[in-house]
Amino acid sequence: MANTRQVKNRIKTAKNISKITKAMEMVAASKMRKAQLQAVQSRPYATALEEILTKISQEQNILVHPLFDNHGIGSDLLICLSTDRGLSGSFNPTLFRKLLEWKVGHPKGTLLVVGRKAIAFTLFSGIQTFAQFSDLPDSIQLADILPITRIAMEGYLNHEFKNVSILYMDFVNTLSQKPKFQQLLPILPPDDSFTAQHQSHGEYIFEPSAKEILAELVPYYLENSVYQAFLESKASEHSARMVAMKNASESAGDLVDELQLIFNKSRQASITNELLEITTATLSLHG
Repeated sequence: MANTRQVKNRIKTAKNISKITKAMEMVAASKMRKAQLQAVQSRPYATALEEILTKISQEQNILVHPLFDNHGIGSDLLICLSTDRGLSGSFNPTLFRKLLEWKVGHPKGTLLVVGRKAIAFTLFSGIQTFAQFSDLPDSIQLADILPITRIAMEGYLNHEFKNVSILYMDFVNTLSQKPKFQQLLPILPPDDSFTAQHQSHGEYIFEPSAKEILAELVPYYLENSVYQAFLESKASEHSARMVAMKNASESAGDLVDELQLIFNKSRQASITNELLEITTATLSLHG
């Protein structure tokens, strides 16, 4: 009976875990839908912003802007976007493998990390960081990431960094998120295919002027690029967490079924033994 009680306790524990993971799955699913919607809906805006930059570049030499200047002075800066919380499946391990690969290729590179998990990982791995950010809101806004873009922009303009890139988990769909490196600085001019696709066929009038618009547009383009990376990362995080909790709930359910079968067999064996003992005792009395 002791074994039966142990199995029964394990069933109770597994059911409790299943309830917790199911609740976490529902919370993650709610956050996932909002994050996915925000990331997907912002993509056309990012594309439109690049179109505007392309159109202005047809009127103004964009290479004169300092954020396009490939000065080659300073170190490489990588901005790594992780999560503040765990239970997100392979999200962070996949990201950190790419981070280690980058560090091997850039031993003197500078690292800016976002998220408690990245902070803990760099401390554990003995990797020095230039700056750390954590506890950013789930419904992230452009203003929330401005301190990060300011560090990158000022460092690049002051020749502290010769190259600025960002590493994040790019949202593909609910079941698929892929690590992605994206160069931020120097800003790459639109490639020929993009320029041809969005070639201007009419005359554009710029007010106050293409040069003045460019001076405001280029920094904003950088900020929006970083913001879009954050949105993709948030959508990936909540998707990965929802799937992880769903898998955990299903595994807990399977475990309950297995334990219930073991319990039933154990209980059946116990009852059978009791019946045998009663039968044996009865036969002895009548023997």
